[in-house]
Amino acid sequence: MFTGMIDGFNMELHVLRHRLHIASMQKKDLDLFSHSLIKLTLLHQHTSCKFFSFTETCDDFSVIIDEHGFSELPSRTELMVQPTIWLVLNAIPSPTDADGNAGLTKTTKSLIMLLADQKISIYSLSTYQTDFVLVREEDYDRVVWCLQPHFAVFWEQEDGEMIPVALEGIQHTSPLTPTEPKSPRPIVHYFQSPDNHFLVTSLQPELLSHISIALLQLMFYSDSFLPPPKEGHERFLSLSIINDRMSLVVDTESLALFPPGSVCTGTEEYWRMIKIGNLPLGFDESGIAAQISEPLAEDNIPMYYISTFLNDHTLVSELDIDHALSILKSKQGHNVTELS
Repeated sequence: MFTGMIDGFNMELHVLRHRLHIASMQKKDLDLFSHSLIKLTLLHQHTSCKFFSFTETCDDFSVIIDEHGFSELPSRTELMVQPTIWLVLNAIPSPTDADGNAGLTKTTKSLIMLLADQKISIYSLSTYQTDFVLVREEDYDRVVWCLQPHFAVFWEQEDGEMIPVALEGIQHTSPLTPTEPKSPRPIVHYFQSPDNHFLVTSLQPELLSHISIALLQLMFYSDSFLPPPKEGHERFLSLSIINDRMSLVVDTESLALFPPGSVCTGTEEYWRMIKIGNLPLGFDESGIAAQISEPLAEDNIPMYYISTFLNDHTLVSELDIDHALSILKSKQGHNVTELS
């Protein structure tokens, strides 16, 4: 039974002040938004945007962006926007998370599983620095009622101050789902692992001018400056700029575009991706992240988790990929739809 503590330590949850939009654009339409995206990336310090994440997959470009940044994007039908506002949860790592492992902390994994048990849909974004779990604004009251027995919940004010959330102001309109006894969580979506190797790293904002050309080439002209993906490889790039902290997920072949020494690669391990879903996953289904992260967490396999508009993506160490795939295959349900 989950007690709301990890190895005896109480957990703390911050509801950040960002109100986010999630959007997607097709590859052929990127040029319609390139001016705004360049401004949000290379000139972000001159905008009011504090939460911006851009991810390229083989199928689309996904954007997570706050209301200030969203106002910078052209209002066009080519931009597919998920219609609800999303709030940002940040689970503060407990002392037991300081074990040297990268990726999702034990605290964040606990958060994901608690929300899955209550059938609350989430959208997950791991960065080099931390993990964010997004929930619909309309689900906020349910989220607080679900998590308050396990977390000390704080709301971030405009000035950055964290104040405790008072349950007296939270409406409890539906009963929580009983979670005992624990039910199995079979994996219900197809997954596969491309052959790419990825680097997950941070970027220094003050060095942005030195890597701006590389970022432009990667984000907007990858077909011109990179060879076509090898057989078994997929195009994937994720750049996040959140409260002036920059995070990059890039495959090793793309590193050649960066000036020598501009990206820290010497001591970093490389990661393999597990892509979840061969069809668009949508935004209403709950428990997808928990189906993947729970069995890997039980085996102490570090991971990052990045949701996009169409699919989800888990990154595990290249040393763990075979073991991780074996674990996940053992958890697959009988009704998984395979690729034809």
